[in-house]
Amino acid sequence: MANISYDELFAKLRVNFLFNHPFLSVLALSIPTTFEVNNNSAFQTNGAKISIDLEKLEKYSDENITYLYAHTLLHIVLKHPYRQKTRDTYIWNQACDLVINNILDTFDNVGSKPDDEIVDLELKEKCVEEVYEILYKENEEEQNQDSQSDKTQEAQTKVNPDPKSDKEAYIYDESKRDLEEVADEKTNQGDQEKLDGIIIQALTIAKKTSHKYGGLQIEIDTLIRPDISLQDVLKEYLTASLFEKQTTFSRPNKRYIHTGLYLPGTKKSDELIEVYIALDSSSSVSLEEYKKFLGIIQDVCEGFYEYKVTIMPFDRFVKSEHIISFDSFNPLKEKDLYIPKSDGGTNFDEVLRYLKNTEIRAENILMVLSDGEFDITQSLVSKTLFIISDKKNIKKFESYGRVIEFSL
Repeated sequence: MANISYDELFAKLRVNFLFNHPFLSVLALSIPTTFEVNNNSAFQTNGAKISIDLEKLEKYSDENITYLYAHTLLHIVLKHPYRQKTRDTYIWNQACDLVINNILDTFDNVGSKPDDEIVDLELKEKCVEEVYEILYKENEEEQNQDSQSDKTQEAQTKVNPDPKSDKEAYIYDESKRDLEEVADEKTNQGDQEKLDGIIIQALTIAKKTSHKYGGLQIEIDTLIRPDISLQDVLKEYLTASLFEKQTTFSRPNKRYIHTGLYLPGTKKSDELIEVYIALDSSSSVSLEEYKKFLGIIQDVCEGFYEYKVTIMPFDRFVKSEHIISFDSFNPLKEKDLYIPKSDGGTNFDEVLRYLKNTEIRAENILMVLSDGEFDITQSLVSKTLFIISDKKNIKKFESYGRVIEFSL
């Protein structure tokens, strides 16, 4: 540590951000900061404020502290405490730190990374939810391979160095946990709205001086987007798709009959809506998520006079023995929602092959609920709406039909 007070040091850091990273400067000046004893790391945040443990800072240089300050500010920007939800706290902290450090690796003038900070550039360009899933599966595999390891080893996750890659060795322990668990985000809605305003202000200033935050801005724009009711989106889509006027020669256009030209007229689709739902039943989607989604579908359908819905669970194959059908006369019931889980992969082509042997028509709607971890090589059989929970997979389906991001 330099021979200056911590107040002077942090004032100096904020000036550094002001000249080199106006984006971080706005956050540093706006986010409440307190000096107190932390349970784990030198910097900790609950998503709305930062607490700094001065005693724990003593082992770091000024350059290290600059890095850790920027690191913590980015946790707040990306709303990592609020995105944890029911995930494992230890692995979530680890995943968030990897994502932040990969981002900071692209920044200049943010100090120097402490030796005990973790980094894995092989996970670059992945969002924190993706990194979490990778770490979670690795952790499960390690526990299965060595169920007799002592508790100390089980409490730590070690990544071995690979000389052929950008992966560094580290042991991630409790002293690096810098995220505090928070209550449901909705209970802090006022704080979140204020935070969103700060983020927008920071981005506006940063955009005027540099384009180097472009990749980060896409992530932030997604995080602070206004909540949109999936019921409203589905209702709008069904109405537009199923009740739009269609051209037909069965009702010629009267405007041109007197000239001897028989041009097609228009008619509305039938009032019955028929929806097929391809439901990804692989390990990435839980039964509770099924229930939430199917409840939304049922609410939407009940807004129409007559409807018919067929739910087809699938993973590598369509689970024909577990297909569920309900309609306006026989509503969906809780007891019908037993859908077995699978540890296998996802093959959407099997859904399309299955549908080609059913009574589905081109004007019917096929909804696909999945994380999008599959490719399409078969031709589609009807209008298709993809409701994808993993944003990294959204773009690859845009050429096939309408795509909606659904945060399960």
